[in-house]
Amino acid sequence: MKTSTVLKKFSTAAAGSAAFLALSTFSAIVAPTSQAVTITNGFTYSVASSNDQTVGTHYHSNTGGAFGNPAGKAEVGDFFSEEVRGLSEYNMAGLGTATSAFVTFDVFKAGGLFSGQNDFPFTGNINIVAYQGNNLEDISDYQAPSIGTVGTFNTAGLSVGNTLSFDITSIFNNAIANGWSSLGMRLQIASGTDPQGGAWTFDTFRLTTDNQSNNQTVPEPTSVLGLVAIGALGAGSVLKRKLK
Repeated sequence: MKTSTVLKKFSTAAAGSAAFLALSTFSAIVAPTSQAVTITNGFTYSVASSNDQTVGTHYHSNTGGAFGNPAGKAEVGDFFSEEVRGLSEYNMAGLGTATSAFVTFDVFKAGGLFSGQNDFPFTGNINIVAYQGNNLEDISDYQAPSIGTVGTFNTAGLSVGNTLSFDITSIFNNAIANGWSSLGMRLQIASGTDPQGGAWTFDTFRLTTDNQSNNQTVPEPTSVLGLVAIGALGAGSVLKRKLK
């Protein structure tokens, strides 16, 4: 068989293989995953302390629109000498135990709720603390006794729109087993972190059956397809050189 004929057949085969690989890779990327389930949505608010930071004294976000701030926002950090904590509570009525349960929420703002005052972010650690709720916005939830720390996350690298999820399966199922009407989650600055007057604001709190964290860098589909195409073309070039 002539060299030109071999090259022509290989080029056709390589093109077909590249197309197949590209389509297969694209299908793997865009194929729908199993449907995520929201167990229940939370209601969210923020409570700030007095200057001693030990007890809550007033809201920064609640259904009453404290200080003109929007409802449903969990502000975490400082407001001058006050500490602000973000809270969400979940109505457990009618819920059963779950194979998996995560507390999930979004980054609403890299800063606090008060323009020109605490509207800038800080870098440090935030604790997520579980407590027994009562399905009400209570100022005293600021210091409600902890039933356990769910997790801790660092704010470095967070961006508006990021979603964070933390496994609370054991805590959730224990609350169900003990007949709790409400489960609370509190976000507060961790010991050793100094916000230096700044804050972060989170929203869209919910309990989900899956980990929905999206603050990891993943390759875009077009980038992956480009790598497949480049690999196929490279293989064709190598064979051409060998047949010359």
